[in-house]
Amino acid sequence: MSLSGDSVDTAELAPDLDAPRPNTSPGWSRGNATHEWWARMRASRSGMIGLVVLILLIAIAMLAPLISPYAPNELAGESLQAPSRSHLMGTDNVGRDVLSVVIYGARIALLMGLLSAGLALLVGGLVGGVAGYAGGAIETILMRVTELFQIIPLMVLALFVVALWGSHLWLLVVAVTIAIWPLEARIVYGQVKALKDREFVQVARVAGAPHAQILAREILPNALPPVIVQVSLDAGLAILTQTSLGFLGLGDPNAASWGQLLYAAQSYLSTAWWMSVFPGLAVALAIIAFSLLGDGLNEIYNPHQRRGTLGRSR
Repeated sequence: MSLSGDSVDTAELAPDLDAPRPNTSPGWSRGNATHEWWARMRASRSGMIGLVVLILLIAIAMLAPLISPYAPNELAGESLQAPSRSHLMGTDNVGRDVLSVVIYGARIALLMGLLSAGLALLVGGLVGGVAGYAGGAIETILMRVTELFQIIPLMVLALFVVALWGSHLWLLVVAVTIAIWPLEARIVYGQVKALKDREFVQVARVAGAPHAQILAREILPNALPPVIVQVSLDAGLAILTQTSLGFLGLGDPNAASWGQLLYAAQSYLSTAWWMSVFPGLAVALAIIAFSLLGDGLNEIYNPHQRRGTLGRSR
């Protein structure tokens, strides 16, 4: 598996008989499926490391008002103070506590990553599911539209949105979602195409279930698990994009973010190393956590393909 600005290879995510799938046989329960999933996750070293780090980052973001020494934009002391007992990560060029900005920046980063990836899953799952199930002209039209959006470079689209409408966080979420939803759409499309003629789907058709119900209740629950691998990778890509815009001075000025701190640090690389090192480590930690989690999920849903690498942005 590879984390990239394109997508997880759909061939890697083809239905795998060894991967955990919902079982409709008598006596099977959702608890059994959850137990099996958790057992496989615990067996994945990379997946567990990524999951633990991600849970830690989420906890820090949620508890920011309680654990942060200062408010994110509060002037906590003299500017450019080196790390000390009173300021563990030092202060920035205007006197803000760097630790506090890093803690609150986790909120912006995770919100950007999880929301963008979640919306991309919703849009891509709908488009890919309908295209794969309907076939014919609908399939052709939807997949051509998907390919049209897929060729748009993510950073170019983000810069275009900032230039036209500003750098508000919610606009960046929309821009990233528009750029990455085709990745999920293509994976869901391939999964649905492979599953729609399976025996359990044929049984539902014979029973007279409507097409929407068959797609929503029979096919998509079996098609979506491998897509979650791509979602985890896209969350890291969204965080990298938001940080990159902040580093260029194009982030939301009202939101304390890691990219905003890195932008301010550019003029002080030789005199205040802490302004760039600590937010840079936070960015790397978040992206690596999502990447490791994606590798772990890939091991669960594709047990015969256990290779994974850190990827590149688009």
